Amino acid sequence: MITLENFQTQLDSAELNAVMESACRASLASPIDTYRFMQRFVHYARAYSALVPQLCSAIGCSSFFNDSNSPFSAHAERSMDVAAKVFTASIEEFYDPRTGVSHRTLSYALLDKLAEYAGLSAIDVARLSSPEGWLSEVLAMVETGYGATSDDLASLVRAMGFHAAAETIGENECSIINSVLFTEQRHTAFGDFIRRSKVAFAEGTVSPWYWIVIHGTETTTGIEVEHAADALDALNRVVAYSRLSEEQVVDLAGRGFALFSRVQTAFFSNAQKELELRPLQLVMA
Repeated sequence: MITLENFQTQLDSAELNAVMESACRASLASPIDTYRFMQRFVHYARAYSALVPQLCSAIGCSSFFNDSNSPFSAHAERSMDVAAKVFTASIEEFYDPRTGVSHRTLSYALLDKLAEYAGLSAIDVARLSSPEGWLSEVLAMVETGYGATSDDLASLVRAMGFHAAAETIGENECSIINSVLFTEQRHTAFGDFIRRSKVAFAEGTVSPWYWIVIHGTETTTGIEVEHAADALDALNRVVAYSRLSEEQVVDLAGRGFALFSRVQTAFFSNAQKELELRPLQLVMA
């Protein structure tokens, strides 16, 4: 059975956690830097939410996954059963049950409040939101990670490995963001602002920080835990329903894990460099 242990050499969680925490701490220099960092993070997360359904479609349209125990070979296709375990990560992305909106809308609601706290005007926000060259390159790497075609089994399994890695680390990144940006600042002006602030949607009113905590904190598990388990289940279903052996699936998925590690490191290290190399007065000039 394939477990996370199969991919420990491709996914050094401790090293990634250190890179993520370092970038988060760089964002504490000013309220504007906090906004800049989170704006980049929202757009980074945005890419994943859009690409998971695309991967599911490629898996569902493939003809590689079949149940050998089916009484009729013409009725044996199980592609959607594999895709279903990847798609679970998208359900809340499209519809959060507590608020009735997508996670992307929740993330933008958080940015609204962070801009308010930083005293940013619409012109300031537009200027600070201008795409950085490094960010475009990282987003292109995410597209490569999820890139797969229904007629290429190897590409499907590599992309499923990339997805499994993203879901495995997803809780870590949000727990680190929560710890550094909120928990450690709970008794500061920023912490007070977040606790007092609310955002209202059709289904309910929540904290603007809700988008972070539902993905996990340093003391709670978030939705990514189940998503990661499902992503690994999908890989085991590949073994059950395809011609690939467990060893072959681990090898192909491992390449996806390794690529994710490079992508995650690239995002957070470049975000930190941007914060440190562009003084505040130059950003707002």
